[in-house]
Amino acid sequence: MRLNSGSGAALMQQSKLLQVLKIADFRLLWLGAFVSFSGSWVQNVAQGNYVYTLTGSESMLATVSFVNSLPVFFFGFLAGSMSDSFDKRTLLIITQILFAIGAGYLAYGTYTHTVAMPQILIVAFLTGLVGCVEMPARQSIVSKVVPPELLAAAVPVQAMTFNAARIIGPALGGLLLTKVGVASCYLVNAISFVALIWSVLAIRSNLSGSRRERQPMKDIIFEGMLYTWREARLRTLLILETITAVFGIFYLPLVPAYVDQVLGLGTTSVVAKRALANSYVAVGIGAMISLLLITQLSESPHKGKIIRASMFALGFGLLGLSFTREPWIANIFMAITGGATIVQFNTTNALFQILAPERLRGRVLSMHIWALNGLSPFGILFMGWISDRTRGASLPVLSGGVPLALRLGCVAMLAGCAFGFLNRKTLTDLNYPGSSSNIS
Repeated sequence: MRLNSGSGAALMQQSKLLQVLKIADFRLLWLGAFVSFSGSWVQNVAQGNYVYTLTGSESMLATVSFVNSLPVFFFGFLAGSMSDSFDKRTLLIITQILFAIGAGYLAYGTYTHTVAMPQILIVAFLTGLVGCVEMPARQSIVSKVVPPELLAAAVPVQAMTFNAARIIGPALGGLLLTKVGVASCYLVNAISFVALIWSVLAIRSNLSGSRRERQPMKDIIFEGMLYTWREARLRTLLILETITAVFGIFYLPLVPAYVDQVLGLGTTSVVAKRALANSYVAVGIGAMISLLLITQLSESPHKGKIIRASMFALGFGLLGLSFTREPWIANIFMAITGGATIVQFNTTNALFQILAPERLRGRVLSMHIWALNGLSPFGILFMGWISDRTRGASLPVLSGGVPLALRLGCVAMLAGCAFGFLNRKTLTDLNYPGSSSNIS
């Protein structure tokens, strides 16, 4: 009996997914990252509520996120070079210890009521500095523990760690915040970093840095950036990702303000805290559904169309959030925005790793991280400022505050879709390892 080509392709996709999950080192990395990310989301929920309760300012919510991501903007290129040069196991162990120290300090400070905004901002900056090194090191490990032909399927599966944590972490964070307090959320995050330390110690694959000839420091730092910009496909992907990073995901740090202003639930009530946690859970559910989808589409010949569709869906989700006043409807739009961003960012992540030569993979991948984490804080700060300054203002047609920021984000995403369509020819002739498929 012969299978048709469609059935054969489906079986191939399923077998590749199973092959990825059968790799012991990959499973260890997945589990450690999942526990660590769950702790981080527990902290994110509590810290957003804590900061907004202290200040009542969208700008301050945006400032915390800005300060945390600012180091990536300045040092992301150098961090990518470190990821290529040094042993990734050692880098991850050191960075997880430093993360745990920061969270432990905030747990103690909030418990003893000795922490205010200056300390939160300082810890946010220092952990952002550590994250510059941790992110490319952790993400590039995937290519060390899976063979090249499974990389396109492995990247979205690995991304499920972060987005499954978006479901578990906020739910646990909301429970701890309402029942125990903010200090317990910081403490849980501090403990969670032990999981990733354990997993990288248990991984048997070679995680050492790549050997290369001596180069001038400026070449080491900027070689990945130059390669990305000169490669037309990577350049287009980088521009599209930058548009989304700056104008599409700013709403996440502003969720506490959204629950207060748009849903009208305030900040301190149990209902408000549950709504805050549920919003993050909804984003996580949308992200998980999208990851399952793009895992099955890991060898699709239409990645360019998938990215453009995700940008359109994100714009639609932002527009819907700006108009709804019902929490359950808002959660539907939260799921749409969460799913859309994950489709674009994880598809781009996989393409960056596939297109980059092995010796430059960490540095090229750091460009993806730079766009996502280094440029997004400027959008968050700008949109937070607009929301803060226009709150309660009577504008022609548009209402001010968070709804205005959401609608401006929608317009930017639609403009990004148009740019992607006009430059669609740069996303052709992209061959995956072991595949002759093209991207369009």
